[in-house]
Amino acid sequence: KSLEDGFIPPVLDEAVLDGKILVGNRHAFSHARRAMLAEGLFGGISSGAVLHAAMRVAGRMERGNLVLIFADAGWKYLATDLWAAEDDASIDRGEDPLDDILWW
Repeated sequence: KSLEDGFIPPVLDEAVLDGKILVGNRHAFSHARRAMLAEGLFGGISSGAVLHAAMRVAGRMERGNLVLIFADAGWKYLATDLWAAEDDASIDRGEDPLDDILWW
């Protein structure tokens, strides 16, 4: 929900960030499902966004470690279609019109 609202936590210091990766809703949803199905991690939509961004970064890394923090849980989305079966491969191939929106 915070992704849609563009919530910026008061403790965020943008001066210490190396960059920002924008993730659209469809990719965030599909990666939240992937985390649950492949690893048993029951995260929410922002966790899916973190996973999608991390996979993009990992694809550019020659070597090293990548640490992810999932700061939400999937229980908030049980009444939604987030967990409905969907062809995640087609989501990753398609374009998401929300990918171009700057949330903050």
